[in-house]
Amino acid sequence: MRLLCVLFAVLLLFSMATPGYGQYKGTCKGHCASACNKKDEWTFHQSCKKKYCCLSPPKKGK
Repeated sequence: MRLLCVLFAVLLLFSMATPGYGQYKGTCKGHCASACNKKDEWTFHQSCKKKYCCLSPPKKGK
């Protein structure tokens, strides 16, 4: 029984250390929309579900 618990703990630690698994992805840094403006950059993001994550272009001259 103790061996089974140790194996489970090692498996749990390995799965948490693997990139992309068990880690919080955050939120879209722009806004979620079904269509983005032509000037916006778009990407898919988990927090937007089936919509696009629209990112405004950086402002120039700052």
